[in-house]
Amino acid sequence: MKKRYGYGLWSIGLLLIFFLCWQVLSSFYRQQVIAQQVAFLQEKATVFLNLSDNQTAALEQFADTYVEDSNSRITLLDDQGQIIFDTYDHTLHENRSNRPEVQAVLRGSSVGQSLRESDTLHEELLYVAIPVKEDGNLTQILRIAEPTAAFFAKNEGIKQSILIVYLVFCFLISLLIFHTLRQRNRPIQTILPVVKKMITSPDQQAIIMQETPEHDELYQLINQLSEQMSQTYRAYAASEQQLYGLLSELMIGVFIINEENQLLLLNPTMQEQLGMETAPILPQPFTEVIHDTQLIQLIYQFNDETPIFHAETTLSGERSKVLDVTLRSFQENQLIGISYDLTRIRQLEKMQKDFVGNVSHELKTPVTSLIGFTETLLDGAKEDPETLQTFLEIIQKDAYRLKNLIQDIIQLSQDSDSFQHVDQPINFSELLQQVVQTYGPAAVKKQLTFQFEGPEQFILSTKKELLQPIVKNLVENAVTYSKPGGVITLSYSEQDDQLLFQVQDQGIGIDEEDQERIFERFYRVDKARARNSGGTGLGLAIVKDYTKLLGGSIKVDSFPKIGSTFTVTLPLHEKR
Repeated sequence: MKKRYGYGLWSIGLLLIFFLCWQVLSSFYRQQVIAQQVAFLQEKATVFLNLSDNQTAALEQFADTYVEDSNSRITLLDDQGQIIFDTYDHTLHENRSNRPEVQAVLRGSSVGQSLRESDTLHEELLYVAIPVKEDGNLTQILRIAEPTAAFFAKNEGIKQSILIVYLVFCFLISLLIFHTLRQRNRPIQTILPVVKKMITSPDQQAIIMQETPEHDELYQLINQLSEQMSQTYRAYAASEQQLYGLLSELMIGVFIINEENQLLLLNPTMQEQLGMETAPILPQPFTEVIHDTQLIQLIYQFNDETPIFHAETTLSGERSKVLDVTLRSFQENQLIGISYDLTRIRQLEKMQKDFVGNVSHELKTPVTSLIGFTETLLDGAKEDPETLQTFLEIIQKDAYRLKNLIQDIIQLSQDSDSFQHVDQPINFSELLQQVVQTYGPAAVKKQLTFQFEGPEQFILSTKKELLQPIVKNLVENAVTYSKPGGVITLSYSEQDDQLLFQVQDQGIGIDEEDQERIFERFYRVDKARARNSGGTGLGLAIVKDYTKLLGGSIKVDSFPKIGSTFTVTLPLHEKR
């Protein structure tokens, strides 16, 4: 449609140009015909004057004779423009000095001419006037007039011939122009579909198969451009895919917002930090996706005056997260946000702070006791044997407590990489007997009874250096918190290729709100009882850490004033 429209405009333009050119040519042809007729009439008037020898009567006779066989009109005027005789009307003696051709002669011109409609004949006439002179002075004016229709009709055939030639010429010119246009538009018509395909399907290469000598280089360049564009687009798509893949695997949150506050990108880590279960449909206003008010305020605080904005914020919700957010300008007035989840780091910092505080407190208590009793003995109490014996027993007890605390701290400070022990076969029943014998005096003192439930021969392959502290601390806790005369049940069995070890006591029990925290370091359910018994508050923390190192798990079931049951599940590497 556009092509036809373009050719139509060219056709109209050519027709208009050809028409104007014909008008100019016709006007020029008319002027040439008139000029030739003027020369002819001037020559004819000169002949009349020569034949009449400038005699008025002879001139009038020649004029009347001449006009009988022609449609010409001859008029003789005096030097003032007054008609002397006129072949059309012999009675006409008016003044014609106001006529252009007469005025030209009166002003001294050798010939005067005028083309106008005659007031007498009422048709267009060509008037030609020449002066009649005697001794160089103007005496008369001879004017000859002929209708233009007469001599224009004689030249009509020539005009028609010129018109035919002109039309043929215009036709040839039109053919040449349209052929040139077609040749010029041919590469455009060939290239245009290829360019459209390059735009709509940049990943697919479009090729021009035509071969023309004059356009071959252009077609080859277009083919190369299409190939390069296709390769560039595929490389860009691959890079974009790699970028999105990288962003998806990053452990930091990333989001991008454009200048219209539209959220363009939100990687999975950021979705997890915001607590989103499903990925949102993008783009859309970021306030429709991000609902945390503090993070929204941070985004609104960002402006061009601060190209990099850094802040730490705590997200509200069921699981509050501490995020370290950095906002910076991105290309084309976009904003990119990078978010680090500091929740675990802040928790570890708090745990470290609490651990240092608890360690300091736990170390301070026995050290203060040792210093106090030592100073009392030095001040003279050592002279009393009974007092000396009592104080030394207290000092010994606090020294052992300090030793146990240091040993437990050392055990907790070791990471998993520091354990280079190999698995070895262990008879679990013998290990229990050895541990129980260690706490025999304390059990006898509280009249406690140990009850074993399990096979006598239960051999498994594991790290003894980790398993023994687990059993020791659980048995120690049971002895410490059991009521006098109670029963401590130690049961072990194989279930689903795992060791199921339980320690059940009839002690003070644990409240439900405390059961989630008893595995924390230095946490005690009954602080006074634990300190009086020499406990460090690290036993269950060691049990949990070592159980995890062995690939197992631990849980507790307890009721206040009834007792507690600790269940340890460990994988069996080898069982005989």
